[in-house]
Parts: sequence; structure tokens; C-alpha cells
Amino acid sequence: MQELLELQTGQVAFLSGLLAGFSLTVAANILQVDAARPIRTVCLVLLLMATLLFLVALYVDVRLTIEVASLENISASTEQVIRNTRFIGTTSATMALFVFTLSIGLLGWLAGPVAGIISSILAAGTLALLAYIWKMMLLVV
Repeated sequence: MQELLELQTGQVAFLSGLLAGFSLTVAANILQVDAARPIRTVCLVLLLMATLLFLVALYVDVRLTIEVASLENISASTEQVIRNTRFIGTTSATMALFVFTLSIGLLGWLAGPVAGIISSILAAGTLALLAYIWKMMLLVV
């Protein structure tokens, strides 16, 4: 159990850290776009929200890895605390992924209407697929 938990939290932490940095980089680049466009502000806020949610997931998983590494045996009550804490981390990462995908769909509108329509359609399909996967995973648990 402990090795599996450390592997899972390490993977989520790595991806969350990577995507947090990527979200923040895109948000910083949006600051250079014409400030008068409202879509710019929406994209910026969504990317900052995604960054912060990824950072929550990163913190949860890194902190869990550190705390679990020092435990020799995991009691049932500790296991429940770990599950609840991981739920917060994975939910934050999932919400961040949804928000990040939504912001990608809106970014196309900064390039023009054709790119906006295409990016919105692609993002909507991706969001639908992510929602389906999330729903299927909730049935597993």
C-alpha cells in the first residue's frame, strides 16, 4: 500500500507541477495581448485559477509523500485521513485540468473567429471526454 501511494502521489505531483508552470507561462504571455479585449481577461483569470489549483494538488501530494515516507505501518484511521487528503489533491488536479482545457478553448478567440470556433469545439470535445472519464472513475471507487 505504501509503495503504491508514494508512486501515485509522485505522479500527480509531477504532473501538477509541470502543468502549473505551463499554465502560469501561458497566463504571462496573455498579458502581452491587447488589454481592451474581454476574452483576454477571462483567459488570464482561468489560467491563474488552473495554476493555483495545480499548486494545491502539488502541495497535497508532496506533503503526503513526505508524511507517508516516515510511517512504518499505516493504521485504518491514518489510511482514511490519507484517502480524504488525496481526494482533495486529486479533485484539485481534476478541476485544474478542466479549467485549463476551458482556457485553451477560449485562447483561440484571441487569434480570430475561425480559430476561436475550432478551439472551442476541440475544447468542448475534450471536456466531454474528461467528464466521461471522471464519471467512470467515480464508479470504480
